Amino acid sequence: MSKQRRTASRRRKRRIPAIFTRKMSEKAIVYLLAIFLLFGFLIYQLVNINKDKGDEYTVKVLAQQNRTSTVLPFRRGDILDRNGVTLATSIKVYNLILDPKLILTDEKYLKPTLKALNQCFGYDQTEMEQLIRDNKDRRYYVYQKRLSYDEIKDFIALASDTEKNPYVKGVTFEDEYQRKYPFSTLASQVIGFTAAGNVGIGGLEQGYDEYLNGVDGREYGYVDSDNVMEKVTKQAEDGDNITTTLDFNIQNIIEKYVAEWKAAYQPDNIAVLVMNPDNGEILAMTGERNFDLNDPNNWQAYFTQEEVDAVEINEKRMKNLQDESENEEELQQKIQTEKQLTLLNGLWRNFCISDSYEPGSTFKPFTVAAAYELGLIDESTTFLCDGGEQYSDYIRCHKHEGHGVITATDGLAFSCNDVMMQLVRMEGKSLFADYQNRFGFGMLTGVDLPGESSCAGLLYKPETMIDQDLAISSFGQGFNVTMVQLASAFSSVINGGYYYRPHLVSQVVKRNGSIVETAGTDPIKQTVTKETCDSVKKGLRACVDYGTGKSAAISGYLISGKTGTAQQLTEGKDHYLLSFIGFAPYDDPEVVCYVLMDNPSDDSSKVTGSLYATIMSEVLPYLNIEKDGPEIPVETLKTAVAGTPAEAKLPAAAEPQSGEEQSQPAGNGTTEGATEASSEPAKEETTAEAVTEPPQETISNIGMEERAYSYIDGSEETTTENSGE
Repeated sequence: MSKQRRTASRRRKRRIPAIFTRKMSEKAIVYLLAIFLLFGFLIYQLVNINKDKGDEYTVKVLAQQNRTSTVLPFRRGDILDRNGVTLATSIKVYNLILDPKLILTDEKYLKPTLKALNQCFGYDQTEMEQLIRDNKDRRYYVYQKRLSYDEIKDFIALASDTEKNPYVKGVTFEDEYQRKYPFSTLASQVIGFTAAGNVGIGGLEQGYDEYLNGVDGREYGYVDSDNVMEKVTKQAEDGDNITTTLDFNIQNIIEKYVAEWKAAYQPDNIAVLVMNPDNGEILAMTGERNFDLNDPNNWQAYFTQEEVDAVEINEKRMKNLQDESENEEELQQKIQTEKQLTLLNGLWRNFCISDSYEPGSTFKPFTVAAAYELGLIDESTTFLCDGGEQYSDYIRCHKHEGHGVITATDGLAFSCNDVMMQLVRMEGKSLFADYQNRFGFGMLTGVDLPGESSCAGLLYKPETMIDQDLAISSFGQGFNVTMVQLASAFSSVINGGYYYRPHLVSQVVKRNGSIVETAGTDPIKQTVTKETCDSVKKGLRACVDYGTGKSAAISGYLISGKTGTAQQLTEGKDHYLLSFIGFAPYDDPEVVCYVLMDNPSDDSSKVTGSLYATIMSEVLPYLNIEKDGPEIPVETLKTAVAGTPAEAKLPAAAEPQSGEEQSQPAGNGTTEGATEASSEPAKEETTAEAVTEPPQETISNIGMEERAYSYIDGSEETTTENSGE
């Protein structure tokens, strides 16, 4: 019996129904999944709402709280010239902010506030009232930007007088800074400008953006438990100031005369660079056309609509514009904007560092320097210039009848292409290319400006260079350089052989005066020895004394330098790029000036020589550089620069006293001009005197062998040729 009961009890236990049946468990899982999916959907929606309207809802929530947050803008650093003249600065301006919700809190606030705004700013009361009512729920409305303190001070005084004007409400002023350029167009491509958000565009503004910019501060306000507004302020960190190597006065001088020579000769381009050869400091730099830094996007001030319409847009860019446009009207607007920006980018571009060209004869000092440095020649070595050298083409010297037997010094003075071709035959392709690199051609100089061109792909490589390439490279054709490259390399040829990195900023300084960074003034490398420099300088002095650079002479100074005339063929017409680079004083050079004119109406080298002389006639006394040369009679100077704007700037010639001797520049005059690898005569530059040719038997026969030239007219002439590469 007991056993039966136990068995029955076990059976009854088995029959007790489960709390969750299998069917119920399945339903529970479904419900849980549905809940999870619902939560997931809600989270997804919240994320989208926060993404699309998060800022709007944040403003609404904060508007209901008793707390405030105000941005305190930083002040962008100033750009100063070497003497502390402010070239770029930031001035405090004020944005007029309306609080329509507060103004409409009580009708007694509206009329007094509108009247005050009309009285102090001249705003139309009817329009203002409509605007306020249209934005009745807004607490922050920027009505006008960038007001000066003088423009807002009357309203501040009126609103502050709460006894007389207790109901003027809902108008505040928010601080910000506006970039200003006191001299408007001065050194515009060098300085650059800023866009919205303190973003530097071009020049020093872009190159030193990280130093010039600071960090915004913030002022927090909240109501504590005692209903008292507490404020916590984190002050803004202002940007650093930069002191440049630019000299305000020298910059003014070069821009003044660039404008005069441009008006006189209408070149396609004109540029000037002035630097200190002993440390790489750039004292002044300008291109053909400056622009207003305070209004850099105003294309109408510089270009006509016809010029805009003539701009071509490449096929790929046009396709992108079409894809970005919803209709034809929008496409045409984008095309116009693209063309305007193309022209403006060209205007903002700094020619001196970004554009390249064939240097022409201003490269010849480097060909001669390499030969001296390699020990291939000395100052007594002579060469026969018989009018040219035979390669696959006959490459003429600009003086077709030849300069006769001359030294390397005379080769620089007379700008003899034949001497240069003989020199590079002695040097060979590899050594010539090595010295191009040693002088920094084909590589970045490291100048502290954005947009520098290296010209790396625009030089011949020794493994692919043929003899004719080497020949024309010797006198600066067939490859490209930039102005800053050539000026930096030239400085090393006259300062004892030391190459300095060209730069425009000497110091970065905090507002409290502490120095953040100082530019290095140590040389990067030595290109040649002082002995080589001394020999090359003699040729550069001879160029101005009795050679092709007479127009660069300045009374009282031993001006030395080199003319350049690169001939190009553009649309079937001769096109000349003229240049002159020179230095002073002779023994210890303190300033290098490089001037360039592309396709002027007068293509004689006196055009650039006279521009150089006119600029340096003011720069040298300004820098207190003592005179180191003889006084040159005014009539002699007038003859050298006849027909140029420089002639009118010379004083009237004084009548010589009885028995007084008039000194004349020593040596002989000759011609220089463009060169090309063809049988056509190259452009010549004419001076007053003919070359006196030494007897041919005095020629040095180092590495030479006798050969015969066959001319087009059938005549023959025997001369010498380098037997090496």
